[in-house]
Order: sequence, then structure tokens, then C-alpha cells
Amino acid sequence: MLLLAVLTLAACNDPSNTASRSPEQIYRGYCSQCHAGGSNGAPRVGPAHRMAWSDEMEEDGFEGLVSAAIHGQNAMPARGTCFDCSDEELRATVIYMLKESGAK
Repeated sequence: MLLLAVLTLAACNDPSNTASRSPEQIYRGYCSQCHAGGSNGAPRVGPAHRMAWSDEMEEDGFEGLVSAAIHGQNAMPARGTCFDCSDEELRATVIYMLKESGAK
């Protein structure tokens, strides 16, 4: 039983398992848990919520949003609980969320 748990954890942390994840997959698997419904004050994603993201961009700038995704902010945990996501994957996911919210 312990061996199975160790092998499962090793597979989860294997970088080759993450190579083909798209920003959309990361968003749906992790970020949407809060950002789809606005849980815990998270800005919602979607065209109807463009102004919320405009305010976020004005306050923090793009690099600030990426930093918040990586390090956490307020109720959002570091990496949005995607602990095996690389910084580049998180950056791409922030871009995806902004585009889904009407950013050009």
C-alpha cells in the first residue's frame, strides 16, 4: 500500500506528465475552482467580468498578477494549488484567463 502511494506521488511530480498541459487545462483543473464562481473574492473569468480584470491590471500590472499566481495572494494559495505547475505554465494560464475575460 505504501509503495503504491509513493509511486502515485512520484508520477504526480514527474515533469514529463505536465509537458502537454495547456493553459485551459490548468485553468479548468485548478483556477476555475475559485475563479469560475468568484469564491473567496477571486475575480471571475469571462467577458462579463472584464472590468474586474481591468482593475486588477491597473492595480498590480501583468507581472503583479503573475506574481500573485505564483506566490499566492489573499485567500489564493501559492500556485493556486497546482504545485507541479512551472512559472511559465502559470504565466500562460494568467494570459489565458485575461483573454477569456476580454483582454486583447
